[in-house]
Amino acid sequence: MTIPASIARRLLASASLAALLAACAVKPEPFTVDELTSQAVDDRADMFKLGEPMVGKLTVSDAIARAVRFNLDKRSKMLEEALALGQTDIDRWDMLPKLTANAGYDEKSEPAATLSRDSITQTTSTSNPSYSADRFSKTADLTMSWNMLDFGLTYYTAKSNADRALVATERRRKAVHNLISEVRFAYWRAAAYQTLNAEVERTVAEARDALARAETVEKENLKAPVESLRYQKSLLETMRQLTAIQQELSTARIELAALINVPPGTDLVLDVPADMALPEWSLPLERMEEIAFVNNPDLREQGYLTRIALDDTKKAIIKMLPGITFSEGFNLDSNSFAVHHQWWTASAKLSWNLMNVFSGRDALKYAGTNEEVAKARRLALRMATLAQVHVSERQFRNASSQFLQSDKLWRVDQRLSELSDAKAANDASGVLEHVAGHASAIASQLRRFQTYAQMEQAYAKMQATLGDDLLPDDIKAADLQSLATLVSQRLGQWGKGGMEFPRAAMKEAVPIRDETALMAGVVKFLKDGFKQSTEPAAEAPQEAQGPYAVERLFNSLTGRLSTAADATPQDVDSIR
Repeated sequence: MTIPASIARRLLASASLAALLAACAVKPEPFTVDELTSQAVDDRADMFKLGEPMVGKLTVSDAIARAVRFNLDKRSKMLEEALALGQTDIDRWDMLPKLTANAGYDEKSEPAATLSRDSITQTTSTSNPSYSADRFSKTADLTMSWNMLDFGLTYYTAKSNADRALVATERRRKAVHNLISEVRFAYWRAAAYQTLNAEVERTVAEARDALARAETVEKENLKAPVESLRYQKSLLETMRQLTAIQQELSTARIELAALINVPPGTDLVLDVPADMALPEWSLPLERMEEIAFVNNPDLREQGYLTRIALDDTKKAIIKMLPGITFSEGFNLDSNSFAVHHQWWTASAKLSWNLMNVFSGRDALKYAGTNEEVAKARRLALRMATLAQVHVSERQFRNASSQFLQSDKLWRVDQRLSELSDAKAANDASGVLEHVAGHASAIASQLRRFQTYAQMEQAYAKMQATLGDDLLPDDIKAADLQSLATLVSQRLGQWGKGGMEFPRAAMKEAVPIRDETALMAGVVKFLKDGFKQSTEPAAEAPQEAQGPYAVERLFNSLTGRLSTAADATPQDVDSIR
């Protein structure tokens, strides 16, 4: 059935008017309270649906295993990595030839009738009009085409996306490193709260009782007012100190619960070991520098970003080249006037966007600058990592020393507290000594836990700087308990200094004769992208060599050379 042209025009005008009115009617629509409430309920259920119920006491290994398995931030990094890896699968299809299928239906209200005109006399034929195509036609074609220029661009785009997937992997590794460090720090703060809370409350109760008795003594004028007020002040200072300890540790359980992805109100019972031993660490600094330069996730990420910048330069060069398109297709046409209703086609086409040639110089200049920026960032990050290795090692040594001192101080305060308990009597001074002794012992034990937590955090940061994964990708665990067992084994290896790092193929440092020459060598070392020179150097005196020569130079260079990557021989002369 044929639709009259007038009716078709009216329908088209009506549809256009309705679309215009609908577009004008669009306005911002905020969520309703019911929608926000429903969304909050659904999200809360999704937050904890993958978790497993708490059974028994929570060890450090259990806490790390739960964080690695259920932490939401770490889960988001894993999804980002999976998304980047999925893009590489899509890129493989983009490099294949394009296969396009088209089908169409065409209807005209009148046949495409034509008249003919004589090209010499310009006389129009008086014969009846003629047409050679149906008013109704159906067409279809299946065409395969392949453009060499697009293939080159897609190839390097796919390589860049593959490197971005590796960047996502390194970011996931860094997130796990930071997560483990935070869990270890939060666990020992929560352990301090669990260990000290009951004793703090008991001592505060004793101080309140003593304060009430002191106020009664003051009211009854049984002692001199000055002496009574000083006594009350000492008790209040002790209570303030104990309350501050309690408040400082009150949020530790909440922080730990958030890290292991359990509801913040969960009553966590920690399995606190009686012996808080220091881990062993015997790696020399030069070996730590070598390991960090190879395994640090930030350096690896920047290396991949540099490779992406190189691919962008190659893409800029390819865009200036002509493109050749090969195509082949199969066609169908229902026109009854046609002799052949189906046929094959093949073609080759050369196209060249000359504007890309004119703009190519700027594109190459931009790509080259991008490479230099990526290289400068990599060099700056290597220097930062070099410093971070030394800083993290020093922080671990300092935290270990502070813990040993805090441990000795706590043991002394414990003995003093026991002696004050033995001497305590019913008189006010004895009670004050008793309460003050307990408060001092509690404060010492708090410092002991805090310094141990700082040591654990510094140790984990040192491992993160070196890029040592607590759970490498080749370690798999079927369930949470198996994962906790693996974490416990790895922590035991870490505590005994049993890490196994691959030996990097790095060249030995070239000995330098004196400090000025050493500065010049390091500046060149940075400008060449940490590539050692192959030229033989003069033999250095014994005092200029050693594992800490670079550290001494780094300390002397700090503040005197703003950007080592841009240093020139004049900069080196100014350092002299």
